[in-house]
Amino acid sequence: MRLVNVETLEIGFFHENNVPEYAILSHTWGDDEVSYQEMLWINKMRTMVEFVSSQGSQATQDGSRNDQPAFMLATLEIMVRGNWNPGRALPDTSETALMKRYGWAKIIKSAKEAKGLGYNHIWIDTCCIDKTSSAELQESINSMYGYYQRAAVCLVYLNDIERDGSQDLSDFFIHAYTTCRWATRGWTLQELIAPKAVRFYLKDWSYLGDKIDFLKELSSSSGIPVFILENGDLHEVSIAGRMAWARNRVTTRSEDLAYCLLGIFDIQMPLLYGEGDKAFIRLQEEILKTTDDYSIFAWTTDKCEKSTYRGLLARSPAEFICGVDRENVPSTLPIIPTPLGLRLQLEFLPDPLDRSRSLAMIRATNDMNQRLAIRIKCLDGADQCARVDAGSLVEIDDWPTGQLRTIYVRQKLSIPQSFFTPEMERIHLRRRHSAQWVPPVRVTGVYPPEQWDGESFELCIPEKIKEFLGVIKLRVESTAFQIILGFHRTSQYYWCKIVQRPWPASDAPDKDWQTSLSNAVPPELRKPMFKDELQHEDMFIIANSGIAINISMRAAMLGDNVGIQLLVDGLAKIR
Repeated sequence: MRLVNVETLEIGFFHENNVPEYAILSHTWGDDEVSYQEMLWINKMRTMVEFVSSQGSQATQDGSRNDQPAFMLATLEIMVRGNWNPGRALPDTSETALMKRYGWAKIIKSAKEAKGLGYNHIWIDTCCIDKTSSAELQESINSMYGYYQRAAVCLVYLNDIERDGSQDLSDFFIHAYTTCRWATRGWTLQELIAPKAVRFYLKDWSYLGDKIDFLKELSSSSGIPVFILENGDLHEVSIAGRMAWARNRVTTRSEDLAYCLLGIFDIQMPLLYGEGDKAFIRLQEEILKTTDDYSIFAWTTDKCEKSTYRGLLARSPAEFICGVDRENVPSTLPIIPTPLGLRLQLEFLPDPLDRSRSLAMIRATNDMNQRLAIRIKCLDGADQCARVDAGSLVEIDDWPTGQLRTIYVRQKLSIPQSFFTPEMERIHLRRRHSAQWVPPVRVTGVYPPEQWDGESFELCIPEKIKEFLGVIKLRVESTAFQIILGFHRTSQYYWCKIVQRPWPASDAPDKDWQTSLSNAVPPELRKPMFKDELQHEDMFIIANSGIAINISMRAAMLGDNVGIQLLVDGLAKIR
């Protein structure tokens, strides 16, 4: 690892077995931090200045020393190493300019403080990592928890907090912690937990106090137990409990919300910037390879409707809640990733509120010692399942023994085309891709108009209605035709049919539309004797061209919600 010499500010490299005792800085980044390359250039410039001075600098007219040759040499090196091009302004690499930067002041002040505490070296993330090297950046992020854990002392700089003499120290610390930016950042979570000793400093670098002095205040404000702040023994806390510590923290890049937790879960994994929220899913998959702690499934979401179906893994730490612990019974049932999704065995109970769902106990408890379960729904009549009603966890008081069952759950759900559930609330129109070319098919009108969303091309099925009928008016070239859609919630079926007939105006009374629909829909579609006789496909032949426009209906995931897709050949989303 690289360390800054607190006396000379030169950066030295130390092998793993030869790392001296060092301090470490914890802070929030600004826009004008000093990078590793800039630190090298500063030291290079100083060396050149000293060399030119020792050779006898050219004197100016007023007798002062001229450091311009060294300055120019350093600037030229920046241009080469920094990939400078003529379209960019020449960087100002003078020591005076750098010393005006906020990031440089942090380096100077933290080095001075470390020196005053008796340390010769300090690690600062802004200038001790070569971020132009993806390999080094990846190694450093995977090693970050260890860097802070092995440091002799961590200096926490709260750059947005000034001293307030009107409050007692405890109240002021709570105010400082709950209002500072440092406590909201994802990366600083491990920087609070990992180090043996932590010292807090205010904006003017005046000393606020040690972590050991404010354990109670820190615990109540952060949700981290006192014993973790004291000894950092993370394995005493469940996966869900550790995730919850980060639920209110943010990072600049979405991937970093996963990467900043690697040390918290003792995980090593490649960094793939650009993968977005998938990084957090990947983190959980890596955690599952190392633990039998099923509390990782104890999350909830605010974005939950009756038709919301999810996989087993959370989207972010924000979906975890505090107070979840794992059951004190070791599991002998591993979770195995397969092409069909996560394979796991859970105890199942019937859901008293809905016979189509089950309660899966996840071997976790809350702070009231109630067992926790999630609601699971089977998708294919066999073992492929999804989590439903993810807005809450089910609390069970009497610790019953459930029926052990093996299930598969994909994170990206795949719904069987023939699947039906009364929770379906939307019909989504999308282009059907066929082998033959067809001319553009455009939507010219929809009934009922108040249920149509032209932006998403979705027709909403009212929640409380038992039978829903809708009409999609289409035009291909100069020919108009219509699709009638039917959905019966209680009888659990849906259908589609192509017609060519006149319809009332869009603003006509609803009774006129209902009369037209009654005349247009065959009775066997509205009240079929056999569901396998229902139409889920139909075809329209364009007159004089012989080109066929095919349509089909099928169950599908519409984002996080289960619904129906209406696929139309050549559909163009232009009104």
